[in-house]
Amino acid sequence: MHEHNGLSAEAALREVDRAQGTVRKSDRRGAYFFLGMWLAVTGYWLIRLLGPATVMTYATVALGVTVVTGLLHASRQRVYGRLHSRLSYTVTCAFMGTTVAGTLYVMFLHPQEPGAPRTVAGVLVALIASAPLLYGAVRMLRSPEHR
Repeated sequence: MHEHNGLSAEAALREVDRAQGTVRKSDRRGAYFFLGMWLAVTGYWLIRLLGPATVMTYATVALGVTVVTGLLHASRQRVYGRLHSRLSYTVTCAFMGTTVAGTLYVMFLHPQEPGAPRTVAGVLVALIASAPLLYGAVRMLRSPEHR
């Protein structure tokens, strides 16, 4: 085989390993981003549905800061693995759908009086609205190519 640009076979193998490591690290960061967003979104929905009105504004601001920080970090990533590329679109679309469903629930169906049905419904809506993020994080962290 010809050596290109003075790169030996061993150096080329090291470069391939380095590139694969960079992709794995980037995918792990993406999984941790999904996991962090899952925690933030679940907390937001629980506060939004079950918390006092005075805390809702703070929860909304905290969620906004979390989303902006995460998006800035994600936009700085230079490489993505195949799984991350496939899952990002799917998770984002599913998350948008569950968020719209949760918002419609809050607007039209959420009971105003405190009680057990309100609490159970609030927890279920919070978990359903954030479920796509947890799915994406678990799927990426459990991927055999990224261990």
